[in-house]
Amino acid sequence: MRRRSPPRRRRAGEEEDAHPSPDRLSALPDALLHHVMSSLKAWEVVRTCVLARRWRHLWASAPCVDLRLRPGRPDGDTAPEEFARFARSLFRRRDASAPVDTLRLRSSDVDGAFDEDDAKSWIRTAVKRRARVVHLIGHRDGLAALEHAAFVSRHLRILKLSYARLDDNLLTQLSSRCPSLEEMDLKDCLISGSEISSSSLKTLAMVKCNMFWGLTITAPNLVLLRCVKPIGQAPSFNNLGSIVAGTIILDDYCFSDDFEDFSKDELDETTDDDSDDGNKWRPKTGAGYGFGLPQKRHRPSGYKDAIDYGSDIESDDNTYEYSEIASDFDGSGYDDVGHSSTKDGNLWAHGENSGCSDSKISGGHNIIHSLSNATSLELLADAGEVILTGELKSCPSFSNLKTLSLGEWSMAADFDRLLLFLQCSPNLEKLFLELKLNFNVRKAMELGVKPNGRSFACKHLRMVKIKCSKDDVRVHKLARLFKANGVSVEKIFVRRTGSTYLRGKKTMKYLARHELEFWGDEFWGDD
Repeated sequence: MRRRSPPRRRRAGEEEDAHPSPDRLSALPDALLHHVMSSLKAWEVVRTCVLARRWRHLWASAPCVDLRLRPGRPDGDTAPEEFARFARSLFRRRDASAPVDTLRLRSSDVDGAFDEDDAKSWIRTAVKRRARVVHLIGHRDGLAALEHAAFVSRHLRILKLSYARLDDNLLTQLSSRCPSLEEMDLKDCLISGSEISSSSLKTLAMVKCNMFWGLTITAPNLVLLRCVKPIGQAPSFNNLGSIVAGTIILDDYCFSDDFEDFSKDELDETTDDDSDDGNKWRPKTGAGYGFGLPQKRHRPSGYKDAIDYGSDIESDDNTYEYSEIASDFDGSGYDDVGHSSTKDGNLWAHGENSGCSDSKISGGHNIIHSLSNATSLELLADAGEVILTGELKSCPSFSNLKTLSLGEWSMAADFDRLLLFLQCSPNLEKLFLELKLNFNVRKAMELGVKPNGRSFACKHLRMVKIKCSKDDVRVHKLARLFKANGVSVEKIFVRRTGSTYLRGKKTMKYLARHELEFWGDEFWGDD
């Protein structure tokens, strides 16, 4: 057997591998490598200089500078210890001819690595270096105060703010000194200014922003509008003649003196992903209901209660053609006039609104008329909503409207508001309805729907999708209304969520058990 010779030792000065593997990553063009760097933190981008000679100076012209530190600095965090010094050095050593296309940062660091003055300085530097995008995140317990004088730029196109304060000085500066500003994305901001006026603005998103002092929006070239649960007052609108898609979600409770956003107390400090998914906001189609292709109907195995809702009490995944569920409602359990024969007939009867007095709700002027040119509309609110209902008294014509999404607020008064929209939208193609069972079922049965004299002509309507709980009988009333106006059942789809009745009983049992556990013997008295 032939003995295997030992490996030959490499001589001094001899190359380790005469044919090394090619560095394909370094062969990519600068633009593509810069795109990869845009997903990294600023300090991670700088450290790429040690990868290869090709990368040595590439960081200095990277278009994105992301200075967001994670609060609390988890184990394994690689951010520089002297962060403010690092950031100043970064801007000083960057290629002066390369613009800072995008700046992402927090207003200050909860652990003291930098303060608000540092953040203001970095914003000034980025704006001077032709920044197109500025994304600033403040803190829930300390709103970011922006330096309005810094916003003088013909390059700034996108401004994203979370937990920031916008006063009249800043809004005026953005309007008059930022002629290229096209997109504003505001989340949890305090807007103390009285007007957002811009001829360049094309996209405006405001989510849970405080507007106690009143706000008017004038934007003749605005294309996309998203206003979600404004606090204090709803904004008013002027001159939105170019609007294409609009989303308005209102909650009257947000206008009451007792309003408090408890959801914020349950969350950790703002994350890196806050208000920034890497993509520009786009309007949702169909209100984001999650309707998919109709699924085959099935009944789950396992526990079934007396009403036969089974173990899918919490299920939100069942979407059907209406024809598949039409036979579910046969009128059993109700007498000849539609009264419930069960003692729980009024179980779901709730107040018409949040309890906030109509006189205390202000703003929202022209909120519906300003959207009359849109091709896609989403108007969501609970029963008894005041502003949308008041504005609908003089409903405009929606001749361009193709897609419409409406919430529970439009279901009251025998569907009169829904019918008014349908009568004013002759070219509608898709309709999405979201029903919430905070409605007196007995009244729904008593009123019914009277097709005679309640007609609409939507000749292009090719799809109706209704989201409701599986014990909401109004879906059958709606189906009759559509059938009476020439909409075939094949065009009607229903997404059924879990039973409101069973959810309510389950919640009541939980609350009762919790009270007993909390109070113990005191609940029963001292006897």
